[in-house]
Amino acid sequence: MKWRIKLSREEGSFLKIKILGSAAAEGIPGIFCNCPICENARKAGGKNIRTRSQSIIDDKYLVDFPMDSYLHALKFHIDFHEIRHIIVTHPHEDHYYPADLEYRRPPFAHNNEGRVLNVYGPGSLREQYPGFPSEASKDYIKLHRWEAYRTYSVGELRVTPLKALHARQFECFVYIMESGGKRLLYGHDSGFFPEPGMEIIRSTHFDCVICDTTTGLSKDGKNHMGVEDNIKLRNDMIKAGCADENTIFVMNHLSHNGRLTHEQLEKIASENGFLAAYDGFEVEF
Repeated sequence: MKWRIKLSREEGSFLKIKILGSAAAEGIPGIFCNCPICENARKAGGKNIRTRSQSIIDDKYLVDFPMDSYLHALKFHIDFHEIRHIIVTHPHEDHYYPADLEYRRPPFAHNNEGRVLNVYGPGSLREQYPGFPSEASKDYIKLHRWEAYRTYSVGELRVTPLKALHARQFECFVYIMESGGKRLLYGHDSGFFPEPGMEIIRSTHFDCVICDTTTGLSKDGKNHMGVEDNIKLRNDMIKAGCADENTIFVMNHLSHNGRLTHEQLEKIASENGFLAAYDGFEVEF
């Protein structure tokens, strides 16, 4: 289902995000798991099947590149040959799997000469994968190290990385993304956003917020978020004036440990001013 919500912006001007993968690291169902949530997903199928986290903005800017990227390209008919920009949040493999990016060069791929694929993210991408890109791939892939709290231009997007509250052993980002007067907060993986990022968020107004709902029915706030954390975040942002009743809040990045089927998530989301993401969920604003 596609949601189009018209805000008080220039007529016909929209920013679009499509969630290609809406799960945490293990996916739903987990490959080796037979818990009730995973068993339900196998039986019910549909929106209960969740692959690893990835999104695409305006059909041309990928956010994250997990091991399920190949599946996403096939399922959603995305020509990765045309993709020139990938914005990465952090180097956990369910968000960043550079081994597959090495297939962009000959003999694995053809007709990419002069078409550099730009990969952007924290310095931890290089720290965790010091051999990427390989010498053979350097004419095809360029890795850009970003610093938190600076604003960068990526095509038509303006992107500001904020430090996330996630892995402590390396730097992780969430992102403010802007285009055409629209503003998106891409908020996972993270617990409650640390300062000074939260100060920047409070001083900005958002049209859409994609939330980390990994822990579902359990509170977290320190590495991820759950439903109650998401509700608190929404209330805090509205109170601070950086969101309002027209801001689209989306619950995303689900784990089976959150103990929620999609139908249960959808009910909770709708009762609390959110939309519930699934693989293929799309919103324009």
